[in-house]
Amino acid sequence: MREEQETLQAQMDIYDLLGYTLSLYITAGWQALGLIPDPLSGKTRLALEEAKIAIDCAEFLAGKLRPRLEPETLREYERQLRDLKLNFVTKQSENRTEA
Repeated sequence: MREEQETLQAQMDIYDLLGYTLSLYITAGWQALGLIPDPLSGKTRLALEEAKIAIDCAEFLAGKLRPRLEPETLREYERQLRDLKLNFVTKQSENRTEA
């Protein structure tokens, strides 16, 4: 098992790692918006500041990856970020209305 893990790590380059991390930040953004549950607790929560940070980090990573991505993959990341941003604005607006 350890050899398999070492082989997998050796095959990953920095761009694979950035893509993986980008996916983590996108997922964290959805969780912080309360739109998907935390897989550990099964609960949802709204944390707009955390969502904003996750979106900003995801956008930064996407920018670093942009020149290296296939057009289809790039469109998918851009769609995910656009949807995340739109939902952030919606949740932010709802939160202001309730306050």
